[in-house]
Order: sequence, then C-alpha cells, then structure tokens
Amino acid sequence: MYMTHYMELLTTTSNLLIFMALPVVLAETAAITELILLFSKENRPKLKLVNKLSCLLGAAVFLLIDIYILKEVIVPLTENSGWYGLIDKIAVGFYVLGGLIMVALGVVTLNTFRAFLGERFQRGLRVGLLSAFLVISHVAMIAGMADPRLDSDYRVLTEERSAASESMMSADTSFSHSHGHEHH
Repeated sequence: MYMTHYMELLTTTSNLLIFMALPVVLAETAAITELILLFSKENRPKLKLVNKLSCLLGAAVFLLIDIYILKEVIVPLTENSGWYGLIDKIAVGFYVLGGLIMVALGVVTLNTFRAFLGERFQRGLRVGLLSAFLVISHVAMIAGMADPRLDSDYRVLTEERSAASESMMSADTSFSHSHGHEHH
C-alpha cells in the first residue's frame, strides 16, 4: 500500500491517539465552545473555562507535536531526500502549519494582546484562527490520505531509489560472488 508520511505516522494506535485524536479533540472542543460563547447571550463561566483549557492544552500539545515532527520527520526527510513528492510535503507541511495556528490561538487565549487589540478584535481573531485551523488541518488530512503515486515526482523519486537499490544490490552480489570464489 502506498502512503504519505502523514499516513505512515498514523498507522499505529499510539501514534493515532497522540498525533490525531488528542489534538483534534482539543481543537474541535475549542472551536465548538468558541462558537457557543460567540452566540450566547448569557455569561457561561464553565464553558469559558472549557474553551480556555482546550485552547491552551491544544496549543501545548501542538507545540510539542510540531517540534517532534520538525526534528524527527521534516529534517531527516529533507536531508535524505526521502519525500514522496509534493503531495507528501503538503500533507506534513499543512499539519505543522495547523499546529502553529493552534499555538497562536493559545497565545491569544492568554490575553497577551488584549490591551491593544481590544476584546472584540481578540474574539474575532480567535474565531479566525480556529477557522484557519479547520481549513488547514483538512487540507493536511486530504493530502495525507491521497495516494502519493498521483504526484509525478513520486515516480521519479521511486525510480531513482530503485536504480540506486539495484546498483547497491549488484555491488553486494558481485562482492559476495567474488568473496565466495576466494574460499573454493
């Protein structure tokens, strides 16, 4: 089965929980509670607390995930030319971008800019960041679920790797073959 690195990351249950379930539940909770608070006419302190916690925890989780993905996925794949083409890069890149948006939401949630942005603008910024996250994360999911062979770069990359593997295999074969003759 041909998968992007995004999907390969999610193939184990623990990774699915860490990289998809936990951050998405936090982000979706933040989005839903934000919308309810936005259209609610009454003060809802418990819902505000749930919203604030989901935003802050989501920001912290995504920050850790983004650092991990950058260090353990993006840098090695880039250094070793291991990407499966543009679709693969879009999937991983948009996932990380979604995480950065959630980190920005966490910063805004801490009321960091309330003094010069004002309450109304800050609330609009929160809704805008959540909306951007939803769009960006869905682009990542769609690209992540796509077959990387749809990308013409994938065929070029795999052909180059196959050629390199074949030349290494023939070098190994000739070494073992000549090595075998020395003992006879």
